[in-house]
Amino acid sequence: CSDYDLEFGTECLQLALKYCCTKVKLVEGSPDLWKVTYKRDLYAAESIIKERISQEICVVMDTKEDNKHIGHLLEEVLKSELNHVKVTSEALCHAGRHLQQIILDQCYNFVCVNVMTSDFQETQKLLSMLEESNLCILYPVVVVSVHFLDFKLVPPSQKMENLMKIREFAKEVKERNILLYGLLISYPQDDQKLQESLRQGAIIIASLIKERNSGLIGQLLIA
Repeated sequence: CSDYDLEFGTECLQLALKYCCTKVKLVEGSPDLWKVTYKRDLYAAESIIKERISQEICVVMDTKEDNKHIGHLLEEVLKSELNHVKVTSEALCHAGRHLQQIILDQCYNFVCVNVMTSDFQETQKLLSMLEESNLCILYPVVVVSVHFLDFKLVPPSQKMENLMKIREFAKEVKERNILLYGLLISYPQDDQKLQESLRQGAIIIASLIKERNSGLIGQLLIA
């Protein structure tokens, strides 16, 4: 349709009749279904969609049984900081049936935890599952690859060289409507510093999920 149609409040039903050359009728819709009549309404509708698909976060890690796993600590901090958001966790195992069900249930936000590794093996597994599911056809899916690293064991330059590969991965998956970001947290730390880093990480994750800014994909943020 034309800019004139959007600017002057033409009914969507009339636009469908005019441009689609087909019979149409009004049907019942959900409360968040918007009828766009003005161009500025597009921004309001986009905001509502972002808000709706940001209400659930799945924390993905390589183990489910170990309650002391750093991923579970991050999960608890996310629950504490984002009390209006549903936060769950799943193991990234070979079968991944529970995780696949979460994807099928249309969760659009994932935090993939990588402990003491600067590669993206776990994150790549998750990305492959998301691509195969076709979840990202309708709305963009956010994946935050979180890396807990000890810079005392391996020189930072070597780790950063591996971590910067996230830019390449982000460009590839962006074509499939997946927004990939990176988050780096120093580990291990004493309890107080670790909690502060986790809180800062939770704030960053929440912001990335809420804004869904494609201009920040492939960036490695530090908490």
